[in-house]
Amino acid sequence: MSVTTVLLFLADAVILAISQLTPYGGQETLVLASGAVEATLVSEAENGRCSTILLSDGSTSPRSLFAMLGKLPASGGLAVFEVAVDGQEANVTLAQLSRVVDEARRLRQVSWCVTVVVVSDDPAFLAAFAEWSLKGHLLVWSTRLLVVTRLPLLELHHLHKILSMTNSMLLVVDDTSGNMK
Repeated sequence: MSVTTVLLFLADAVILAISQLTPYGGQETLVLASGAVEATLVSEAENGRCSTILLSDGSTSPRSLFAMLGKLPASGGLAVFEVAVDGQEANVTLAQLSRVVDEARRLRQVSWCVTVVVVSDDPAFLAAFAEWSLKGHLLVWSTRLLVVTRLPLLELHHLHKILSMTNSMLLVVDDTSGNMK
């Protein structure tokens, strides 16, 4: 067995162990919306050069992320960023989000076309993302944005500016009825 094979095996074992130790209750937003996210990104796959950037607030389990990554059509590349908000001060989260948006912008600049998928049920995280993505010039008109959340529309008023000024779509998952809006 080669060293590369052993390292890949160990990485898979660590990821599996972490995903099973992480306590996540109920269906996660990304799991509930996976079919809709896939359907939304299908047109990107036809281009053949499009990249996908997936940004999570840390509420999505590693198992769900890896399951979703295998389904996403990202022939031009795929980047996954996570800014965990649990138990952190708001200033730490904002600093991390600023760095992530900067890195994502660099990826957008070297990509033919990009779709940014943001998954969060935290209104403060979504508001901070909206602010930093505009300040950091992450979203230009050619960049597509898909925000996936379970939050009711009344709690998403702070996203109005970013959604109205960019090529964006909001996917609200209603897990009580199984519907998406």
